[in-house]
Amino acid sequence: MMGVGKSSVGREAARLLGWPCLDNDDQVRELAGMASPEIATSQGVEALHRFERDALDAVLAHPGPIVASAAGSVVDDVAWRRQSGQDILVVWLRARPETLLARVGAGADRRAVARSAAWTEVTLARREPAFAAVADIVLDVDELSVDGCAAALVKIVGRDGRRRRSNGVAGHRR
Repeated sequence: MMGVGKSSVGREAARLLGWPCLDNDDQVRELAGMASPEIATSQGVEALHRFERDALDAVLAHPGPIVASAAGSVVDDVAWRRQSGQDILVVWLRARPETLLARVGAGADRRAVARSAAWTEVTLARREPAFAAVADIVLDVDELSVDGCAAALVKIVGRDGRRRRSNGVAGHRR
């Protein structure tokens, strides 16, 4: 979800692992020639979601190991969900709606809708089953700093890219 920390945590985890980091926002900007909020405003949300999916497809074609972020909207694409387990480890950075809203804040670089409690709660509730279905690892980030979250991911994933926890869940819902 927007505001969970995908970009920040991804960059720090990649630094700790010594792997490249491919961020969805950067990939979308490269493909579209403009940032996500601009795409949503000028071309519509569906166009933005197509760019987000195309960005993820480009990232998945990149040789690994890498750390990459994906827009939350990609789980709305059933076809992608069917292929998501192919040679990738999917980590769901999970946060409560109030955490997401606090992190998005006034967010000049965020779509206005993401600053809405109603949108955040409805979208999160709708996407949670899909996030759970594709996630190999769930990491609750509400109480973690960026550094803490990245360190937890590195510990779980390990330097060799293999999961170290058999159940794939780090943290729990409060």
